[in-house]
Amino acid sequence: MSDKASILVVDDEEIVCVSVRRILSREGYEVDMAMSAAEALDKIGQGGYGLVITDLMMPEKNGIEVMHAIKKRGIDVPFVMITGYPTIKTAVQALRLGAIDYIPKPFTRQELLGPVNRALRRGGSPEPVEPAPWVRATVEPVLPGDRFVLPEHSWAVYDQEGTLAVGIEDSFLKTAGAVESIEAPEANEMVEQGYPNIRLTTEDGGEHSVFMPFSGRVVAVNQGALQNPGQITTSDWILQIVPSDLEAEVEVLIKKNRGPA
Repeated sequence: MSDKASILVVDDEEIVCVSVRRILSREGYEVDMAMSAAEALDKIGQGGYGLVITDLMMPEKNGIEVMHAIKKRGIDVPFVMITGYPTIKTAVQALRLGAIDYIPKPFTRQELLGPVNRALRRGGSPEPVEPAPWVRATVEPVLPGDRFVLPEHSWAVYDQEGTLAVGIEDSFLKTAGAVESIEAPEANEMVEQGYPNIRLTTEDGGEHSVFMPFSGRVVAVNQGALQNPGQITTSDWILQIVPSDLEAEVEVLIKKNRGPA
């Protein structure tokens, strides 16, 4: 990752653009701004950006439409979405459709820098996550062994006891860097789909939030993983939860397949 990477910030609220530019400029990034989707498309079309950070909900075109329009032009640039509370489920879908990450408003400096650094390390945009051809047309019944993925963040596997084991996606671990510590909820705490309930601190001082694939109550925490954060892999579960709205949230994730995490 170069400290001279050029980043475009797109938001119809000037205060958001200025805030993002101030934070990233202090980190050595070159930051440009666009106040509308049309202006963003024009600037991205001229090329040269290593990352686009765009508001999800804007007049005329939303962030997903901007992302799709750029991909149709054959321009491969990673996108990070900024979203407000009412659009969390849409933001989850944005990950499935090819965004690398999203940042809920309001955000802190570290909540912005984590996704930006991961996106730049990853480079390019992931392919949209489409249902595999063997996936059933309906989400019911959910069966033991069914695996669900929130792209670029987390996975969950349903077991015979009706709980979900939750772990961290491989792409997240690779772009976050060497893990120094893991912060996770305790038993009986609640987690929510699309919200950052697991946090990693990396050896380079970075802070990274892992968004949850499902909502529910935590019934177990993998203390071995928390005590040996440097050994964490995508096969390790972090939490076991009792889901609170399984069928509805499966529809948000869409992609499902069978097998171990």
